[in-house]
Amino acid sequence: MDTTRLRLFLKANGAYLLVASCFLLLGILFGIITPKGTEPVANDPISGVLEQWVQFYVPYNPLTILFLFAKNTLTAGMSFFLAPIIVIPPGVLLLNGYVVGFFGSAIAEQQSLPLAFLALAPHGIFEMPALVFAAAGGLRFGIALYRKVAHSLKNIEYPIRSEFMGALQLFFISMALLLLAAVMETYVTPYVLGYVPS
Repeated sequence: MDTTRLRLFLKANGAYLLVASCFLLLGILFGIITPKGTEPVANDPISGVLEQWVQFYVPYNPLTILFLFAKNTLTAGMSFFLAPIIVIPPGVLLLNGYVVGFFGSAIAEQQSLPLAFLALAPHGIFEMPALVFAAAGGLRFGIALYRKVAHSLKNIEYPIRSEFMGALQLFFISMALLLLAAVMETYVTPYVLGYVPS
């Protein structure tokens, strides 16, 4: 992407990406400041909710890539395709940010900060931006829909196709990042954590 295209991309999407990033960071902050107690993080109710997914996670297995990609695509898809419900994209970011902040800080407190970093960073550097891009696309599309309705009530034309295509571009970027995140979580994360298959 050359300088001109990058400038146009940021002009069209910068505000949405910034807002989405703020919601994600806010969720992470809430997760960090939530009291953890002295019980192991595995005993937390949130862990119980997530445990149903863990059984499908098999390190170094190509099928795990498909599972992780499908699971995360579902999350990103909620942010994008439920965009008319304008609270959905921020809600998805707040929830995912909270989970990352909660478990990351819990692992750091109960184990060590390096372990928390190794457990989350390899795939998180792709997964978190992916959710931001998907939510930004959802916000752009959702706001465009509301503007379309508002203009229609005044009998004013408001073309929405360009806004949808721009939002869709953000969603496709999100998909590419989620695929990279799935590969990293399947192969790199367990490797840096020292997991050896039996």
